[in-house]
Amino acid sequence: MGSLSLQHLPNELVAQILLSCSFNDILSCQATCRFLYEIVTTSSIIQYRISLDISGLEDNPRCKLSTPDRLELLQRREAAWALFRPNFIQQVPVNNTAVVIYELSGGTYLLSGVSRDSINHLRLPSRQQSEVPRWDHIPVTDELLDFGLAVTEHDLIGVLTISSDDIISTLQIRFLQLSTGLPHPLSRAPMRFSQPILPDNLGVGIEIVGNLAALVIRDVSFGHHNRDKLLILDWKRGIVRAELYVDSRRYQSAIFLTAEILLVTNAHEKCLEIWRIPCDSPESTLPIICQQPELSLALPVIHPGFMVSEFACRGAPNPVLSNCDTSRPFHSSPYESIMVFHLTISPIEPRVPIPFVFFAHRRSFLQLLDEAEIRPKPPRSTPIPWAEWGPPRTRWLRARSIPTEWITTTSGQRYAYVGARAPGPPQPVTVLDFNQNHVRRVRKNLKNQQSPYHGIFSDNVTADEGEDLTRRIWVEESRDTHEQMKVFAEDVGGYLPYVGVKSAKPYDFHGVLMDDERIIGIKRNHALTGVESIEVVHMG
Repeated sequence: MGSLSLQHLPNELVAQILLSCSFNDILSCQATCRFLYEIVTTSSIIQYRISLDISGLEDNPRCKLSTPDRLELLQRREAAWALFRPNFIQQVPVNNTAVVIYELSGGTYLLSGVSRDSINHLRLPSRQQSEVPRWDHIPVTDELLDFGLAVTEHDLIGVLTISSDDIISTLQIRFLQLSTGLPHPLSRAPMRFSQPILPDNLGVGIEIVGNLAALVIRDVSFGHHNRDKLLILDWKRGIVRAELYVDSRRYQSAIFLTAEILLVTNAHEKCLEIWRIPCDSPESTLPIICQQPELSLALPVIHPGFMVSEFACRGAPNPVLSNCDTSRPFHSSPYESIMVFHLTISPIEPRVPIPFVFFAHRRSFLQLLDEAEIRPKPPRSTPIPWAEWGPPRTRWLRARSIPTEWITTTSGQRYAYVGARAPGPPQPVTVLDFNQNHVRRVRKNLKNQQSPYHGIFSDNVTADEGEDLTRRIWVEESRDTHEQMKVFAEDVGGYLPYVGVKSAKPYDFHGVLMDDERIIGIKRNHALTGVESIEVVHMG
């Protein structure tokens, strides 16, 4: 029997074979012969797949757009983010005299009412329009403490309120349909939890993925190390599936790494805890008590005389088990996304706290968990020292010049910030991109004295535009030097590379938020006590 070459196979079959490969393998195949080069470069579905993988995005199969249209939108989006060239900018009035609670998720921006008696929410524009987007309102009984969202997955908002007497605070959580403000059709009756914490000292946080909600209940006062709780709720059944805690803890944030794995910040132990959520037991309604995380990761050692006073984290998007959105053709991969950590180190003697921001990919923590399960390690109660896990996986910023009251500043592999301006002049917006494919591309361009993203987004730019891009875009690969700061007793040494880009013009923002499509510029009122308006800087 004669040999069979690829040329004897239908092009469509060869394309399907290539689609089962990684994008690096596809590009390698493309370079081997003219036949494969033609298939790869002329197939819109292969080009779309390559662009998705390089960009760290996932396809939305529910979207009705054709593959060529998806590819065009993706390329336009990536060029806008990479070069900071917005598609449009639109201002939206807010007139909220005091912002207490806010959230941004799934294209929806939410603010608490001034008296904590309502939730105001706005569907942000995805295309330029002349009319001003309309605010909707959800009334709230009792005092609003916080809310959590699963907009893309369930059209869901979990609303946490508090009522109290002099000693006991009663926390109530209702799961509502965001679009209607009514009880969610899949949820049970409101859940209630009584806590021996004074109302002014009660802090909460909630994250929702699939059927589960991770609820942190904490005592924000100093002087304790074991009052905080982390509850895993099954919001559809209205039960507490599990309670997770170690003996010594101050919890502030719990983030889903996957639908079954949580990352928790422990300020008292100065570490990150990774927990595996126990499996459901349909015949039991009693919570499972878990007292040992799968893995504990230490922060850099700090000098005596200092303490971790705040330790919060944020990652977007959350893992999604289902998608009810049919409009967006793609979204950032939760697995590839970065997580931002806000860390405040305070002197025990009253002096000025020192804020830091550091970053790591979500997948880094899952890989560390996999390694811990394969190799013999110390007991799970023993944290892995910072020097063994932190430096190659993290990047740090000293945050005194960054407005840290906003934490919804990351989506996918990008992080946005603006320098603290009040009462100073307008500042450019800076976006840091931790996508290592982009780092390698821009590094190569700059080494070859080409404009950044040459051959991808900037082929048609003029010489002056190329010089402007070279001034505004850079690669950061040097090691962090925070060992020179007196709070740390060891070298932080984070060297996760990133590509930075600054906007060509300054913006009159007091802070920024971001989601997968856009940057939200926050403009405070003259008294700096509330938000007067937001400016939607749309990228795509």
